[in-house]
Amino acid sequence: MTRDLTLRLVPVKNIRAHPVRAAIILVLALAQAACVFVGLVVLDGMRAQLSLAERRLGADLVVYPTTCLNQVDKRQLSMLGTPAQCDQPRAALSRMDANEDISAVTVQLAIADTQPDGTPLWIVGYDPATDFVISPWIAEGEGAAPPTGTVAVGAAVRQDPDGQVTLFGKQWSVGAHLEATGTDTDTIVFVTMDTLRQVIAASAESGVDAYASLNPDQDYTVALVRVTNPSDVGAVTEWINLYVRKVTAVRSDVAVAATASDVSAHRSVLLGILGAAWLILLAALMVAQATLMNERRHEIFVWRSIGASRATSARVMTAESLIVHAAGALAGVVVGAAALPLLGDAPALAALTTPARSAPLALVTVALLVAFGVAGTRLALARVSRAAQGNKLAPI
Repeated sequence: MTRDLTLRLVPVKNIRAHPVRAAIILVLALAQAACVFVGLVVLDGMRAQLSLAERRLGADLVVYPTTCLNQVDKRQLSMLGTPAQCDQPRAALSRMDANEDISAVTVQLAIADTQPDGTPLWIVGYDPATDFVISPWIAEGEGAAPPTGTVAVGAAVRQDPDGQVTLFGKQWSVGAHLEATGTDTDTIVFVTMDTLRQVIAASAESGVDAYASLNPDQDYTVALVRVTNPSDVGAVTEWINLYVRKVTAVRSDVAVAATASDVSAHRSVLLGILGAAWLILLAALMVAQATLMNERRHEIFVWRSIGASRATSARVMTAESLIVHAAGALAGVVVGAAALPLLGDAPALAALTTPARSAPLALVTVALLVAFGVAGTRLALARVSRAAQGNKLAPI
């Protein structure tokens, strides 16, 4: 038994009856969706990379014991912390708690082992719970820290064939690695304060007693400070130098490898190309809709001749447009996702493979393309309806 035809089935019947017309719109919608989805994913990857690059800039200013600052080469001063052979009790920093413009403070405590070539190998203890300068550089993931008893090594630190580092005659496993920073940080070994206590004990066992009196829970070499409002860095620096005794706050413009300004320029070019392609495809879609709608004037006359209102015919054609554009947009998202790995953009690929980031972008793409497609159909339909107004079908 044949099912009765209803208005709900008419859009699907129209699509089946005119496959070429539907295919043209679907392909254009697919191409647009692919461009939009790829662009949104690249933007999301760029946003994440810019945020990471900003965090990798390190502290807004560093604070050293005044008596120690002359041991630091000001030309090599880094906002990631430059080690020095000195220390002071952290109690000297307590007054900084009174400054509401300071949002975060973390400390580092440095010691050094002598390498076979006579150069020092810096070992810097830090507190992962308060750290905001080392964590963004950890290759294993931001927030990761070397387990107690292991070390994190800078990109240029030499390791033995077993992947271990020798400190004070003892082998230490590598629990984390730092990305290359382009500063002296690449030659430093980082450890948690708990591990630093073990390293100090190993130094004493090896006959080096220079660090026996150090307490990783109470002493520091450098304090790294983050300011709530970047524009207040100068004022906070002056405040510390004026009101905090026995310390000196300094700033540095020494750059690190992956600052915000170093984010790959090709992404901007890529986004420009994708944006231009989308605009061209959008114009092509509008032209195609207008052309195809002109061919449907006879269809509109038929609707009028059977007594259907303008709203009814518009609703049917809008539903048809929605189905075709939704199918094209979904297919475009799939095609865009398949093409993204070919770009070789690691941040964009990371965004794509993270469902919590890529799923909303896919939904936005589909919604955007369907909205543009339906709006274009309605505009073309309104133009054709005005042209057809007052016309009648010739009698048969």
